[in-house]
Amino acid sequence: MKVLVVDDEKLARERLVRMVEILDDHEVSGIAASGDDAVRQAIKLEPDVVLLDIRMPGMDGMEAGEQLATLATPPAVIFCTAFDE
Repeated sequence: MKVLVVDDEKLARERLVRMVEILDDHEVSGIAASGDDAVRQAIKLEPDVVLLDIRMPGMDGMEAGEQLATLATPPAVIFCTAFDE
């Protein structure tokens, strides 16, 4: 399963990558630091799953998720956040 990791914070991206890498049959196919980059990479890489931060500068995760849902073959989106709200 191809996974795209998206978070504006480097440490969060690194942690998510480590978590994916220990799973059998899962690979990190790309890493993005913004919602805009996430959409571009999803179009290019066609991941099965996107681990998507909610709060990011510029296009946030909610808007990126909406755009990802409109793709011809939309990936599953799992929202990830450090915030409790």
